[in-house]
Amino acid sequence: MKNFKLSFTDNTTFYGKDLEGFYANALLKGTSKESFKLIPDVKSTAKIGKLNLGSILQDADCSFAGTGEGTLSQKTVTAHDVKINLEYCQRTFERNYLSQMMRAGSNNDGSVMPASVEEFLLAEVALKVANDLEYISWQGSGATVAANFVSETGLQAKLLADGGVIDVTATTLSSSNILAQINRVYDAIPATIKDSADLVIYMNAKTAGFYKQALASSYTGFYSEEQKLTFLGVKIIVGALSDNRMVACESTNLLLLTDLVSDFNDVLVLPQRSVTGAPVVRMVADFKFGVDFVYADEIVYYNI
Repeated sequence: MKNFKLSFTDNTTFYGKDLEGFYANALLKGTSKESFKLIPDVKSTAKIGKLNLGSILQDADCSFAGTGEGTLSQKTVTAHDVKINLEYCQRTFERNYLSQMMRAGSNNDGSVMPASVEEFLLAEVALKVANDLEYISWQGSGATVAANFVSETGLQAKLLADGGVIDVTATTLSSSNILAQINRVYDAIPATIKDSADLVIYMNAKTAGFYKQALASSYTGFYSEEQKLTFLGVKIIVGALSDNRMVACESTNLLLLTDLVSDFNDVLVLPQRSVTGAPVVRMVADFKFGVDFVYADEIVYYNI
């Protein structure tokens, strides 16, 4: 990941490529959510248009008879407000080896955090946010990984609640039954998308491990980590799904909702020495985040 240099000396609000890079890594990166279709500029809710065409072809004659225009409908999707509030005390850095990197004196804002730590911190925060949002995308917020963000329910709950989704009853997965169970998911995929270049099967790392073991066994113990995971030509993507869950659909049918692309939020780095007198620096960020899907009847959800 690219490192980002911040200055803690003048309460500067940063824009441009550094800010864009931070949010791109934090929100868009992830083992599965970066494959979703990005819907930008969502401040709260948005309407996603859906056109279901009817029967277009007709027997030819000499008259005009309009037919097959289909039905235009909308689905409302929501991006939720999320914030990051971090606070670091100058004393933390003064009492370890990092003190050698700090400026002399105890009463200036510039001495709160060593410069190299600034870069490291922003990079690590971006990685942490990316990891947490990957988990939230599937399993929802409010659990251990995001106990203080409870707004997003996640794709698993949304798929389970939609009667149009193609459900496949799951069993406890293992290396001995994974091939048969993926076959069940594959068989349930609608014929209309089975040859789509965007067709993907999502599973978690544990399930992918079972699949690798099964492949190794099938190929007399040979399996290369460089091989791309596929099943009958369908790409497999590892994501933060719960155990014994799989989802098969076009990746463009899953939506990542945010406002970051056209309206960059500010990463505010706020030294508090000259404001409140406290020897701390705060990092503050706000953004929008949500996930959803468009066509329920084109999604297979393997679940218990």
